[in-house]
Amino acid sequence: MVSLSHIVQPGMFSFLGAAASFALLAPVAPAASIATSDATETLSSPTLLAQGDIDAGLGIAPGEGLMAEAEAAIESQDYDLAVLKLQEAREILNQTSNSYQNIAAAFTGVDADISSSLRISARDAAQMRDQATYRQALIYRAQGQAELAVPLLVEIVQSQGPNRDLGLDGYQQLFELGFVSRPYRRTGSEDPSNAVANVARPLNQGDSPTGIRAAELLINEADAAYAAADYATAVARLQAARETLNQSSGYYQSLLTTFSGIDRRVSNEMRQQALEAAELRDQASLKQARAYQAQQQPTLAIPLLVEVLSSQNPTRALGQQAYDQLLEIGFVAQPYIVNEETATSSEQ
Repeated sequence: MVSLSHIVQPGMFSFLGAAASFALLAPVAPAASIATSDATETLSSPTLLAQGDIDAGLGIAPGEGLMAEAEAAIESQDYDLAVLKLQEAREILNQTSNSYQNIAAAFTGVDADISSSLRISARDAAQMRDQATYRQALIYRAQGQAELAVPLLVEIVQSQGPNRDLGLDGYQQLFELGFVSRPYRRTGSEDPSNAVANVARPLNQGDSPTGIRAAELLINEADAAYAAADYATAVARLQAARETLNQSSGYYQSLLTTFSGIDRRVSNEMRQQALEAAELRDQASLKQARAYQAQQQPTLAIPLLVEVLSSQNPTRALGQQAYDQLLEIGFVAQPYIVNEETATSSEQ
């Protein structure tokens, strides 16, 4: 685990010589729509209260207060408390931003001044939320918990876009971790690959905690367990691999969408990574279904095989294997034979 005492300093995180200031970034230019997290956290009984009341439930000021508490916790090296405060700040700021957007939408075409003011408030809350998310991701990274840092960093890139400072910092973190292999830089900026040229990137190592490499290790462990007739262990490893790969494929698809029209090389790589993760996930699903069959649990195998068939379609190799297993179980009765013309067209 990376020592936090060497990485985290009061007001600053530093990785591989790249500093990320804890101070809030200058407000970004107003956009027609404010980027928000896909997974919106909700609070009970939401009520917008005065901005000056830090003890209130929602608003920018309460978020600022929680971030200040997180900063103090970092200075005292209480990183668990810092993570807790940052998570709370993210939840409050996310709902605050969404609430302002909803009110602004209600005033669109009714009062332009109110609508514009509320959109600015929504933007500011979203920006502060993303700052808190970035800080939380950096703590996770410093603690060697890349599997917790990656989804937060993807969220930042998706929210900010790669051409804003915070979005660029988020993508750089993903690159340094090894979750993505192609660096991205804005025109005129330094090549970010130079910063990690001779540094081991944790998600590329044999003990990677998340991503495609981690799933491959789990699948290898499952194969060994299956060969030893330890089907329960095989099922557990394959389930973990499937979850990891499904998440990874989703992260890569989000990055693909974000970089589309911005950098074709990065978006092409994200597409390839998403497809690779999905393909490996379907392979794991087939293996898990086979393990269930070995345990005489066909009712657990059938949904996995249907899932693979839907993902791959019956003309591809994995889809054919899934259908054959369904036929073997007796869930379907008619064999399917792929003719050469159908197989060729499905591969194009």
